[in-house]
Amino acid sequence: MRNIDNFVRSMQDGKENSDLTDEGDIDKFLGIEIEHLDDKRFEMKQPYLIERICRTLGLIDNDWKAETNTKNTPVGKPVLGKDLQGKPRKLKWKYRTAVGMLSYLQGNTCPDISMATHQTARFCIDPRLSHEQAIMRIGRYLLGTADRSIIYEPDPKKGLECYVDADFA
Repeated sequence: MRNIDNFVRSMQDGKENSDLTDEGDIDKFLGIEIEHLDDKRFEMKQPYLIERICRTLGLIDNDWKAETNTKNTPVGKPVLGKDLQGKPRKLKWKYRTAVGMLSYLQGNTCPDISMATHQTARFCIDPRLSHEQAIMRIGRYLLGTADRSIIYEPDPKKGLECYVDADFA
């Protein structure tokens, strides 16, 4: 924490002369739970988003007890294709909404679902039954791995690297 405090002071008092405000503890930021494990490591997870995704897909509180039908991997074989002649979707949840939630999740705390999520995102215009089943598989994978998280151990020798996506136009 001392390194972060020094960095903040340098941003405020240094040549940048940035106006920074303390918004409180960072244990829950944009739905991401951040827990300090020790002086060197911290854990990030999004249990509420995982629960919301599973509820959206109908995998929690349903009649067919899908909670017990989890998957060990987020993607099956073969690679997801267009499936132009495929059967139409059966379920009523919004495909794009599910893809959006999965994209946010994979970008922050679940990089293990990245490939599967990107495959399903390609078919938001006209998703077929095979695409719906692929998203359901990701949901079942998340059911089985909801208690897992990502653990970071920053290297203090490398310092704090900050990348900003701005062009000041």
